[in-house]
Amino acid sequence: MKKITAIIFFTLLTAFAIAQVSFKTIVPVTPIVVGEAFQVQYVIDDGAAASGFVTPLFKGFKTVAGPYIYSGKTRLANNDRISKNYVFTLVALNPGKQIISGTFILVDGKQVRSNDNYIEVISKEVAMKRFEKEVTTSSDYYLRPGEDVQEKIRQNLFMKVQVDKKTSFVGEPVVATFKLYSRLESKSDIVKNPGFYGFSVLDVINLSDRFVTTEEINGKTFDVHTIRKVQLYPLQAGLFTIDAMEVKNKVEFSRSKVKKRTEQEIVEGILNNEPEVAPANAEVFENDISTAPINIVVKPIPEKGKTTGFNGAVGNFSISAAIIDKKISANEEGVLELAISGKGNFIQLNAPVINWPDGVEGFDPEIKDSLDVYGTPLKGKRKFRYAFVAAAPGTYIIPPISFTFFNIDTGVYKTVVTKPQQIAISEKKQQPISVVDRKETSGKRKYWLAGTGLLVVLAGIVFWMIKRRKVSTTEQAIRTAEKTKTITTDELLESVQINETNKDFYASLHQSVWSFFGNYYKLAGTEINKENLFARMKESGLDRSLVDETATLLQQCETGMFTNVSITEDRQLIFNNTKRLLGEIEKALL
Repeated sequence: MKKITAIIFFTLLTAFAIAQVSFKTIVPVTPIVVGEAFQVQYVIDDGAAASGFVTPLFKGFKTVAGPYIYSGKTRLANNDRISKNYVFTLVALNPGKQIISGTFILVDGKQVRSNDNYIEVISKEVAMKRFEKEVTTSSDYYLRPGEDVQEKIRQNLFMKVQVDKKTSFVGEPVVATFKLYSRLESKSDIVKNPGFYGFSVLDVINLSDRFVTTEEINGKTFDVHTIRKVQLYPLQAGLFTIDAMEVKNKVEFSRSKVKKRTEQEIVEGILNNEPEVAPANAEVFENDISTAPINIVVKPIPEKGKTTGFNGAVGNFSISAAIIDKKISANEEGVLELAISGKGNFIQLNAPVINWPDGVEGFDPEIKDSLDVYGTPLKGKRKFRYAFVAAAPGTYIIPPISFTFFNIDTGVYKTVVTKPQQIAISEKKQQPISVVDRKETSGKRKYWLAGTGLLVVLAGIVFWMIKRRKVSTTEQAIRTAEKTKTITTDELLESVQINETNKDFYASLHQSVWSFFGNYYKLAGTEINKENLFARMKESGLDRSLVDETATLLQQCETGMFTNVSITEDRQLIFNNTKRLLGEIEKALL
């Protein structure tokens, strides 16, 4: 029963997963040599909404390792987009143009397939000939006698920032791409990322994506590393500057002619200041490079045609609304789902105002995004899910909901409107009890009642044991908190070890959370229960979203403590979210 309850709980947590994801197959752009290992990546931009990854068949290749799964996070509104990267290490068996097949994942029960991709596989003999030609004609690893080291670095290692426009409207995105060009053996450390003051920022490509291509400049071939690519959405009119990205480099040169393919390593804040140990007859030099600052002129949106309902939306959108469950009873929570679709500055869209009819109480919405982060501007859908309740039965009408945006393509404002939504609230009725023939079922009912009674007794014992354990844990946490009333959130969470077993991790996190609330609400004895805690939180004026997030956290801890359900969430992410949540509550209560 506990396992079933936990499974239902996690199913509900994922019920609002984003329905659209980007799923791509990424392969090396340079030729692969027969017998040498290389990596293939399957990248899901929203791994939280996807499941059921199907391991592909690699015909003509030998699988050496994998899949290794790497995760990352992008923040969109109040929605964390968790990306996943499935990495395989392969060895090519035969030369020629080879296909790397796409594969499948499940999104809301539907299959989504990544693209096929192709690589060029060459023999070792062909690779050696190409390499010898490259070293003879274009290698800059060799430092010739009398050459100016810094001038050679300047010509063969530099950075650029490219923007798709230098003038935009408020809310119209500017795409900025930071690239490092190199023909040298180098290790680069990003010591300063640019500050994007005056913009909302959406990362499209970052360092962890290892996006590398080649470009020819003045007859020389450069390795081009895309360090960062962002969409910048201006917040207000004016002149704004994309300031410099700064990088420190350690560049290795050989004092003798050798056959060596130059390679680059790029990190952020990891390389130390210790002298680099160079191979025999080689030397390491240091230098600093940076991008040039770029000015962006942001124009105000025209005043002509602007309506009072305009709230900063720029793009081209449509709107729809629906009541999720139209058969609800008095005091039962319903959901109004409002969806805004199209293209534009989604990350800046605010929740539309709902004019709830008298007798209906609405709450702040949950926001879920389903966006293509590679499109400019963003394309997709943002959903607002408004919970509401009505105390009395009856028929209620939610009037049309309007949404106004500025369409840059046409230069005019446009207002789109939903249809009115009708809510029918019924009396809360008890389920009728069916009547059975006593003569036919009297014997069966005796056994059924006896069995039910036994189950009730057993359930009561189990519940008492769990409750006793929970209360003892939380009482101990409260007593600890009372002794250290000035304890900080960081100190409370010091006892939580990420590398503990599942049960120990969730138990220590559970205790720390209750210590926090015990310190603020002075809970003791029978007061230590979730219902009382949530009531106290609401009485103290905390936002509903903080109460809901706390309920989810405590339920997650209890599931990890008292069940054997396999929980695959990132513990570091759970810990960080807990720290953030308690910090927000602490700030609101002060």
